[in-house]
Amino acid sequence: MICERCGAEIYKYSTCRYCHRKICNDCVKSSKRVSKTVRLVICKDCWTNINYRKAFKSATADNY
Repeated sequence: MICERCGAEIYKYSTCRYCHRKICNDCVKSSKRVSKTVRLVICKDCWTNINYRKAFKSATADNY
């Protein structure tokens, strides 16, 4: 499998919550678990968008 952000070959990927791309571990800027079953991931590209960053930082288990 290929990372959709940097093009590196990967065997395990995460999906960015905001751009919905499959990204490698190096392209993940931050991740957090808002409940036992929901893990939010944001990529480095989406981190630069202030609206996506605010949504990520303020995410709680009530939203999902």
